[in-house]
Amino acid sequence: MRNISFSWLLLSLSFVVNPTLAESNIAVPDFELLDVSFKLSDPKKVAEIDAQEQKKVELIETLLRDGIANTASYTLVPISTEARKEADKGVGYLFDCTACSAALGRNHEADYILIGRLHKPSYLFSYIIVRVIDTQASKLINEFRSEVKGKPSKTIPGAIDNLLIKITETIPD
Repeated sequence: MRNISFSWLLLSLSFVVNPTLAESNIAVPDFELLDVSFKLSDPKKVAEIDAQEQKKVELIETLLRDGIANTASYTLVPISTEARKEADKGVGYLFDCTACSAALGRNHEADYILIGRLHKPSYLFSYIIVRVIDTQASKLINEFRSEVKGKPSKTIPGAIDNLLIKITETIPD
């Protein structure tokens, strides 16, 4: 009987002492697109390009969320598009306001929130930018950027893989 009680005590303590058993709750709300490239005069072509950029944003979001969800020590916390829009006061608001992003994450019980942007300064390339924010401290932990050029189906997955490596090195597991 004494051995069983001692075993339960050790097992219970292992959950408290062993940090690898604890999980970090991470929220990844929708990314924003900041397109500052030269606008074409042909509305049909503009609509086509805008649709392509939205597909890139969706691919980035999917790959990043899947990467976080498939990391053993992380739990992906969902934030609806509506909740993000309600917290966002305009383009760049959540991206630039660490305290606002942290509050959005805390409201969804996330330990960290990844605020992202696809920044397009040119038709030739874009930057995927991810800000890692500690929601409890309302602090920007780090910002990561990855340049993407070429065919999105090839370049974006590689860029996201690189960003995930950096993110997992930054967020304690």
